[in-house]
This record gives sequence, C-alpha cells and structure tokens, in this order.
Amino acid sequence: MLSALDWPGSTVHIVIGALVGLVAFVPLAAALAPVLKGTNRVNMVAGMLAIGVSFAVLLVGVFAAHLLDRGGLVPFAVGEMCGFVGALVVIPTVLVVMLGR
Repeated sequence: MLSALDWPGSTVHIVIGALVGLVAFVPLAAALAPVLKGTNRVNMVAGMLAIGVSFAVLLVGVFAAHLLDRGGLVPFAVGEMCGFVGALVVIPTVLVVMLGR
C-alpha cells in the first residue's frame, strides 16, 4: 500500500503535516519552559492540558486531511509524525542547552 503512493507528488502533504506536527508540540514546550527556567514548580494540570491540546491539534489535522484530500492522508500523517517527533527531540534539547540545565 505504501509503495503505491506517489511520494514525490505528496511533498505538499508531507510539509503541511510536518508543520502541523510542529504546531502540536508548542503547548508541550510552553508547559516545559517555565519548569526549566526554575520559575515554576512542576504543574501536573498544566502538563496534562498541554498533552490534551497537542493531541487535539494532531487529531484535527488528521481529520482535516481526511476530509480535504483522502489520497494525501498517509503522506500527511507521516509528515505530522516526523514534525512532532522531530520537535519532541529538538525543542527540549535547545531549551536545556539555552537554559543551561
């Protein structure tokens, strides 16, 4: 099934999916930054809300891709996953390096 997809023709879907994945990570980074700065204690409610908002952004992105262009759903989901996991690795690493912890 995946080999039947037109991957070079799906570049737009992949890029938009990666952007949605990056946007979905913003609430998690916002919940993490005050803790790393030392200005705030760990707040379980803020962390759980951030996880919920991130999940909602990812889910709405998949639903929108499904409704707008079913043929581009798999490339969109691959891009979304790569964007989210990439942000999950890069943004906390940058925050830790910048804040010196």
